[in-house]
Amino acid sequence: MYTNNAYLNNTLVDIKDKSKPLMVTSCGTYRLYTRKKLPTWRPRGRRDFQLIYVASGKAHFHFGEEERIVTAGHIVLYRPKEPQKYEYYGKDQTQVFWVHFTGNDVTNILRSYGITNNKKVFYCGCGLEYQGIFRNMINELQMCRANYAEMLEIYMRQLFIMLQRYFLNTLKTDNIRVVEEIDRAT
Repeated sequence: MYTNNAYLNNTLVDIKDKSKPLMVTSCGTYRLYTRKKLPTWRPRGRRDFQLIYVASGKAHFHFGEEERIVTAGHIVLYRPKEPQKYEYYGKDQTQVFWVHFTGNDVTNILRSYGITNNKKVFYCGCGLEYQGIFRNMINELQMCRANYAEMLEIYMRQLFIMLQRYFLNTLKTDNIRVVEEIDRAT
């Protein structure tokens, strides 16, 4: 198993901070290839938000009684206090990137980028750009260079913008297909 993680102020405790609109508190990646299973079970959730990007393989998420297999190119978003139960299996050669974030305006920020409260799993496509953003956030948390907290927020917003662009492009593509099908039918 490969892991590369970083935590704000080197603390493993989940942070709820309302002093800023958006703040990244930890970020990391896991790649399973030798370890059989990596489970997570947080029955009361966390105090912050968590976004998980499945870069390769697949992951098993449990939402209530439903198990959902999430494949590469998907993002899963957990909100504060939502139960979290998921597993990664070595046989699936899963690689995930994750980020925890908090702030006093996160819900509105997410909504402004088209990420609504009624959805947990989003398809965003596979791309090295996503992985690069996560790696940059990990590096900022590890190096703690000047203004790193601000850079983390910028990277987080860049991720949100990329998601929004993907969502908008998908809507346009779907609408074009519908119009083309209607034209063919008439």
